[in-house]
Amino acid sequence: MYYKIRDNILFRQYDKYGYITDNSMFGYCTYNDSDKFPGEQYVSESGSVMLSMLSKTPQHINTIVEMLMNVFVDVEYEELKKDVIEFYDLFFEAGFLNRGKTITECNANSNTKSNKITNMESISTALISSDFSQDIFSQNDSIRSLHIEIANECNERCIHCYIPHKFKTKMIDPDLFYKIICEGREMNIINVTLSGGEPLLHKDFIMFLKKCHELDLSVNVLSNLTLLTDEMITEMQRNPLLSVQTSIYSMDPLIHDSITKVKGSFEKTKNALLKLKKAGISLQISCPVMKQNKDTFYDVILFGEENNIAVTVDYVIFASYDHTNYNLANRLSLKEIEQVFDKQVSDEYINSLYVLAKEKNKLTGQDRVCTICQYYICVSADGKAFPCVGWQSNIIGDLQKETLKEIYENSEKIKYLIQVKRKDFPKCVDCYDRGYCTVCMMSNSNENKDGDPFLINDYHCKVAAMIHRKVDSYLNTK
Repeated sequence: MYYKIRDNILFRQYDKYGYITDNSMFGYCTYNDSDKFPGEQYVSESGSVMLSMLSKTPQHINTIVEMLMNVFVDVEYEELKKDVIEFYDLFFEAGFLNRGKTITECNANSNTKSNKITNMESISTALISSDFSQDIFSQNDSIRSLHIEIANECNERCIHCYIPHKFKTKMIDPDLFYKIICEGREMNIINVTLSGGEPLLHKDFIMFLKKCHELDLSVNVLSNLTLLTDEMITEMQRNPLLSVQTSIYSMDPLIHDSITKVKGSFEKTKNALLKLKKAGISLQISCPVMKQNKDTFYDVILFGEENNIAVTVDYVIFASYDHTNYNLANRLSLKEIEQVFDKQVSDEYINSLYVLAKEKNKLTGQDRVCTICQYYICVSADGKAFPCVGWQSNIIGDLQKETLKEIYENSEKIKYLIQVKRKDFPKCVDCYDRGYCTVCMMSNSNENKDGDPFLINDYHCKVAAMIHRKVDSYLNTK
């Protein structure tokens, strides 16, 4: 029998445990494919060793067991083989592995059912219980993802963009990019996001995709897609862990183009998006709502539903990171947000907000306010590291002078940021509307001329209060 890790599954081995997961936490999902994902499992040290023998290429069980005999030296060959087969078969049934009597059969034999593992007790030496696994994972914070702006340059001039247009002038040096992702892979990162500006402007974009695939990385590409080529699509198809997000602001070309400031951009983006869909690439549409598209944004949602593409809608655009707030002239007023919210109201939408609010309300003053620097780091085209997308005024390191590991482990700013708790925002800890709000230090910093991340703009408080009131009113009428 041959075994391999499925092409859309990621496995990482740590000191005391292993982690195997589908790509749903890192990529984009269509509306109807949620049942194809097996989820995640935490694996004990011995189980992690067994999984580490596998790759995306089929291997015969006898070859695997022979390698494992060098690790489990006190176990008889046949006994070890029996245990390994039982262990692998469990993960095959759960949808993480392929198996087959031949290499060809193994490559083709994916169990795409999201079966839940039900017989954990029978292999308790290999699997960690879910409660214990969460404790281990949370106590061993380590970087999981990198967001790299490979091109600050952009061929559009979106009126709401948080990157000041005067800074859209740089491309990442290819050697620097390879250095960063290789250092990240050595630290067991799982995901890399390639963004800009416009990432497709970079002449080495295809080579970057190839390197990410070689390193078995989940990849998200954030692009306006106006420069997409068939060669790019072909390379994207080679990595089943790759997803693409693009922005469509309205199905009215005049409105979309008035936001990008580029005539014909709507048709190029829409046509490229549909080509990617036909090619089987996982997609997501982002539709920030502002004054220009508040009356037509819902057509984008309908377009997504018709084409089985998820659409994310955000009512509140981020301020530019130069603290000028020049782009906020396009931000919706509270009354306009209320009108936009009403267009989206449905049982499913309201219930999702209510469930999320219940979870947020459980948080205490001792909980971290944000995951910035805890699991991911962002990098600009010139190698500067910063905490999260949009907070480029807060430099935490320079990857042209330091390694990723040195920044992650030694940066005083990182040590400070990961210790910021909800109690550091006294106004928010017990706020009645806290379940409908997200405390965002980046947003706070960008909106304040002095960059103070702890000074909250009342606008966000009023938005949260309005949504809370709307949800309660809707539920009370049911």
